[in-house]
Parts: sequence; C-alpha cells; structure tokens
Amino acid sequence: MTDPKTPRLPSFADLAPSAHADLTALPVDGRVEDAAFVEDLAAGADLEDTVFTGCSFHRVGLSDADLNRASFGDCRFTELNAPVFRAPDSSWFNTRLAQTRLGSAELYGASLRSVRFDGGKLGFVNLRQAKLRDVAFHDVVFDELDLGAASLDRVSFTDCRVDTLTLDGAKLKDVDLRGVRFRAISGLAGLRGATIDAFQLADLAPALAAHVGLVVAD
Repeated sequence: MTDPKTPRLPSFADLAPSAHADLTALPVDGRVEDAAFVEDLAAGADLEDTVFTGCSFHRVGLSDADLNRASFGDCRFTELNAPVFRAPDSSWFNTRLAQTRLGSAELYGASLRSVRFDGGKLGFVNLRQAKLRDVAFHDVVFDELDLGAASLDRVSFTDCRVDTLTLDGAKLKDVDLRGVRFRAISGLAGLRGATIDAFQLADLAPALAAHVGLVVAD
C-alpha cells in the first residue's frame, strides 16, 4: 500500500510583531500587518473582510464576531476561544492554531492552505464546501466535523478524535484518517481517496456492508 502524501507545511517559526493592537478598534474592512493581539475580548466585533498578515493572537475571545470573508496569512493563534465562531468564506494561509477551543465553528466555504492545528477542543465544525489543502490536525477533539461537499487534498489527522464525521459529497485526495478515532461516519461514499487502517476498516465493516446492500449471514 502506498502511503498518502503528507501535507506540505512551513516551519511556523515564532513571529515578532512590531506593535500591539486592539481587535475592537480596527478600521472596518481594513488591513492589519505585523500586529500582536493579546487577551483581547472582541465578542461580536465586526471584522468582516479584514485582512490579517503576520499577526499573532494570544488568548483572544472572538465569540460571535463577524469574520465573514476575513483573511489570515502567516498568522499564529494560541488559545483562541469562541463558543460561537463565525468565519464563513474566510481564508487561512501559512497559519498555525494551538490549543483552540471553539463551541460551534461556521467555516463553510472557507479556504485553508498550509494550516496546522495543534491541540484543542472543537465542538461542531461546519466546513461544508470548504477547500483544505496541506492541512494537519494534531491532538484535536471534534464533537462533529462536517465536510459535506468539501474538497480535501493532502490532509492528515494525528491522535485526533471525531465523534461524528460527515462526508456527504466530499472529494478526498491523499487524506490520512489513520490517526482518527471516530464513533460514526455519514456519507461513506465520501471516504474514497482516504487512507484508513485495518482496525478502522473492521469497525466500519457493518456500515460498509449496509451501504452496498450486503447481507452478512451468521
């Protein structure tokens, strides 16, 4: 068996932002470069269409902030917290998120490229119709991960848990699921293009049999 191609990721070196900034005092639809945001509480803030480049975020609160079409390039997040995270159609590039805690995350239509998640607890994550390329998840717990109609290329999961994985209409290429423990999968046809291990295959056998209409006799 040929192993799937691994995500192509940068080193994610630490940043040295030139100035501190306040998420609640940014210009609407603005551009922010080389700024540090530390323990900002920006619940409900209007950050729609804001472009962040080379910024660091430490213990910021973004619950119910409007991040529609926001862009994050070469950014670093540590301990991001948001019971409700709204970032549909957002863009993420060369960005690392460590110890993230999100209750529900609306990321449908988002674009993630060269992104790494390290640790954290994510509740319901909606990545429907999103595009993920060169993305790695390490030690992340998901309650529900919805990848319906999403496109994934070179995506890996290591030491992760997903209670419910939804793959209806998904397109997968070089997706490594061997590092995932999951309880339920919806949209089994969407597994095409993924790599699983023998133990996962045994767990999936009853669902796969039902999916193709097999009758398993005792």
